[in-house]
Amino acid sequence: MYKLMIVDDELLMRVGIRSMLNWEEYNFYVVGEAGNGKEALELALEVAPDLIITDIKMPIMDGLQLIQEASGVLKTCKYVILSNFDEFHYVKEALKLGAADYLIKSEITETSLIELLTTIGQKLQSEQVSPTNTPSMSLDYSKNLRHLKDSFFQDVVSGFINGKDMVAKAEELHFHIRSDQLVVIKFIVNYYDDTKRKYVEKGEKLLRFSILNIMEEIIPSKWEKEIFVEHSSEYWVIVNVLPESKSVHADLNKLCNKLLSSIKDFMNLSLTAGVSTIVSGFHGIRKACQEAEFALKQGFFTGSNQVLYYEDVIQAPARKEVNGMLSPQQERDFLKLWISKDNIRAKEFLEGIRSGLEAEQADESSIRKQYIMVMETIHSHLSRAAERGKPSFTEKSPYEIVLKGEYWEDIHQDMLDHIAYYFKTDSQIMQERTYTDLATELIDKYYAEDISLQSVASQINVNPSYLSRLFKQDKGENFISYLTRVRIDHAKAYLLSRELRVYEIADKVGYHNYTYFSKIFKKSVGYTPEEYRERLQQGSM
Repeated sequence: MYKLMIVDDELLMRVGIRSMLNWEEYNFYVVGEAGNGKEALELALEVAPDLIITDIKMPIMDGLQLIQEASGVLKTCKYVILSNFDEFHYVKEALKLGAADYLIKSEITETSLIELLTTIGQKLQSEQVSPTNTPSMSLDYSKNLRHLKDSFFQDVVSGFINGKDMVAKAEELHFHIRSDQLVVIKFIVNYYDDTKRKYVEKGEKLLRFSILNIMEEIIPSKWEKEIFVEHSSEYWVIVNVLPESKSVHADLNKLCNKLLSSIKDFMNLSLTAGVSTIVSGFHGIRKACQEAEFALKQGFFTGSNQVLYYEDVIQAPARKEVNGMLSPQQERDFLKLWISKDNIRAKEFLEGIRSGLEAEQADESSIRKQYIMVMETIHSHLSRAAERGKPSFTEKSPYEIVLKGEYWEDIHQDMLDHIAYYFKTDSQIMQERTYTDLATELIDKYYAEDISLQSVASQINVNPSYLSRLFKQDKGENFISYLTRVRIDHAKAYLLSRELRVYEIADKVGYHNYTYFSKIFKKSVGYTPEEYRERLQQGSM
């Protein structure tokens, strides 16, 4: 089993990659994560990973410096670069430094990760068997023309080949397109994970073969074209504008919609297309590919089975990063909603979230963060028993759906389904819990606030005197004693480090008067907070 580290300054990217696979099925396990190169280097020297998947551009220490520093010590470790389309000059530098491969962030899929792990695993195994052998990077010329064209296209997109070599190679591979008036169209298979399961017995090769065949057959012969396969879920079509065309946009729209409808009819698959502007010269293909990719990103907002044009998307208002936290009013609204367990009000609440994000022109990352915050808020109100339950209507957790959902509308609808499920589950479990259970749960959640026997009794609709007697009977201590113990336990945890001053800790655990906190702490623990922290530092506790 090989050790893997994931390094990226974006939490969503790290979580997304980590959650994408059951790594141990492919002979790897995650030994750590880091948010910058400095943290990664310190951790790598400690755990000695076999593979580091790292972003290039990070604060404090970037990916290139990480590779330079780590490779001098970790002689057998492999490095894979995470990159955006506009960072290939960094990728080249990383490859020169010894990186084994790279992944485009926007294109990471389960399939690409599996292929990567298979390749890296083979290299690691080969070096263990015969350390002196250097894996050969020579091209296997027995590969068919299709594979050679696909490989060449990847080099063009990556910027690893110059304009002069492009022309020569295109002639060598007998390209059917001219170098003028080119348009790039990228097609992606929507909900590919679901599609892949249908082809599990016959394999993804059949899926690729079927889609390619339909594209070759359906695109009329009047179009000069080349089709390239990136992997089973992504296909590139490059065409020359029709010489007699009166409306290029209308012609392309007809072509794309015909392909979408044909693949839907023949294979029951939904595709989305991203269309570039017109470029001239093979050297313009890379720019056109980036435009097609950019257009496809709009699909998150518009939904599946669309034809998206770069020229339209670029004219739309730019989306931006917005605050992903719920506002205090939204928090209050959700609390009322949670108490009422009203699905209609839940739909209105979530629609308000969506409308607000749309009004702010929030970008994709901000939208996902906002829905994660909604899920966090749900979990903060869930009973422990309800939180352990998993909705039976989906194989994925709510967090996976938010992080990996392809389209905003799907995430929104799935969130509604989860809210309805948790409403029902929490209501059923609430009926089975005692008043003492409910009270201790509220104390555990809200110990840092101005909580009292009266306020808790009011929230669970019981007489304070009755709750006091019941609490003492069930817990063997009174309400105030239990609340104090919870607060002091949390204060002890904060005192383990020196990040907060004692008066700040007092406020964090619900004591807004430092002198009173110090008195209560000493009565409970036998030392003042300062004495307790000092003894911890000396190791005498």
